[in-house]
Amino acid sequence: MKDHQRKPYEISGSVNFGTLSLNKYKFIYKKYGVIIFRNFFYKDKIFCKFYEELKSLALIIAKKNKIKVSADLNLDELITEISKTHRKEIGKLYDLGTRPIKLLSGIQLKIHPGILKILKGISDYKNIIANPYLGETLHIFPPGKENFQYNLPMHQDYPYLMQSPDQITVYINLGKLALFGNGGIRAWLGSHKFGISDIKKNKLKLFETKNSGYFKKKYLAQEFYFEKGDLAIFNSLMQHEGIQNHSTSTRIVQLVRYSNLLNKDSISYYWQSKEEDKKRKSICFKDIHF
Repeated sequence: MKDHQRKPYEISGSVNFGTLSLNKYKFIYKKYGVIIFRNFFYKDKIFCKFYEELKSLALIIAKKNKIKVSADLNLDELITEISKTHRKEIGKLYDLGTRPIKLLSGIQLKIHPGILKILKGISDYKNIIANPYLGETLHIFPPGKENFQYNLPMHQDYPYLMQSPDQITVYINLGKLALFGNGGIRAWLGSHKFGISDIKKNKLKLFETKNSGYFKKKYLAQEFYFEKGDLAIFNSLMQHEGIQNHSTSTRIVQLVRYSNLLNKDSISYYWQSKEEDKKRKSICFKDIHF
């Protein structure tokens, strides 16, 4: 895509971390609720280390299950081949990047100096930034009709995570973009300015924005698709939904969230995160809002 064809919230791979650029990025983020850095991780050592370790582990999964694959395949191609006969085995990779990231290379990616520089530049954060308990997810979407249940309807990230409504979602794309589309995100630009919206649960017990019709009428919907090495930063209050993978390829992305603990709502409930442990009472969205 040529630069003149880019949307105002898209930045080319060459990123200048000077003050003027960061101010520009902040303006874009505040206006749209999203900023995308195309090819941000090109030849980045931290990104490549995480990617190669996931690929090595995928090869081990293939070998253990006697699946013949070439070591020359990309990570998304390896996952696609494994999922044809052993889809559940992909969950082993999912666990390594989810609640929390277990790989040290993944932890390094989470605190990547470039990411932290942008976060501090575009936000009003002061000094106290944290990750919510459920804030890290290695999303893997292999081909298959089952995918519909993993693509969330219109929602905000915050109700799933809590800790602070002043929260940023970082989207690190690890797979190649398929020719006929392996899914992505549909977002309603500027909808983060509305603030926290009420929720309901759908038939699959997934959170869904209660007044979704209002946002569809008021805000412009934009679809986002990502190439390997793209970085996207979303406001966690922006209304968005998943776009299903209808291709024969896999979509794989590492998500990380960052919260401002000095937010007044966050302070009111002592910056607690939502947790999975059913034996321990966890904070709930409905306990605090609506």
